[in-house]
Amino acid sequence: MTLTLLDLYNTAASQEWAMYDNDALSDAEFEDSFVLALNKAIIEILTSYDFPFRERTHLILTLPKINTYDMPTGIIKKDSKGRYLVRYNSTLLSFIEISEDLKPKIGTPESFYIKNDKLMLYPTPQEKGLVTVDYMTLVIGETVEGEEIYSLKNDSDILIVPVHLEELMKEAIITRTMLNSIASESDENYSAYKKQADKAFRLLVKYSKGVGQDKSIKF
Repeated sequence: MTLTLLDLYNTAASQEWAMYDNDALSDAEFEDSFVLALNKAIIEILTSYDFPFRERTHLILTLPKINTYDMPTGIIKKDSKGRYLVRYNSTLLSFIEISEDLKPKIGTPESFYIKNDKLMLYPTPQEKGLVTVDYMTLVIGETVEGEEIYSLKNDSDILIVPVHLEELMKEAIITRTMLNSIASESDENYSAYKKQADKAFRLLVKYSKGVGQDKSIKF
C-alpha cells in the first residue's frame, strides 16, 4: 500500500467536519484550499519530530584542490555533544562559524563551513576523499515516476512513510487538518479537536521510534 494524495484527500473530505466532496477521481476535482491544508498538516507533523524515516546520508566524493560542494536538501544532524555529523573519511569535521579570515590552505580537511548554501571544506582537499553528511531530509514524497517532491500536488503523488506507519500517519494528518480548519480557538469544539490531533500525533511518534530513541516533540 502507498499513501497517495488522492487517498488522503478523499479520506479527509469524508470526515463530518469537512465541506468537500469525498469522491474525487483525480486532482482535477480537488479544492486547492483543501490540498494546501493537507500539505500544511504534513509539514507541521514532519517538522515537529525527528522521525527516523526522514534520516538520510549525503555522500560527496572530493576532488583535489576543490573545496566547494553541494549541500544536502535538508538539515544537518548533530550528535549528543552538539557536533555536526559531517565526516571526511570517517573523521568528524569541526564547524567554523567565522570563515572570513581563513587563509588558503591545502591538506586533509579538518573543518567545514557554509557559504552561499555550499559546503566548504578547510583545508582544501589535496586528494580524493569521501565526505558523509547525516541530515534530516525536507523531501516529503515522490511522484509516480520517482521524482522527489516537497509538497503533494498531483493525485498520484506519494507520501514517503514506512508501510507500518501509514495508517497512523494518515490519522495524524487528517486530525491535524481538522484542527487547522477550525477558524478560532474560541470554537466550542476546538479543545476536543486538539486532544484528538495530539493523541494521533503522539501515537505516530510512539511507533516510529527506533530502539533506545528518546527524541523531543516540538509541538
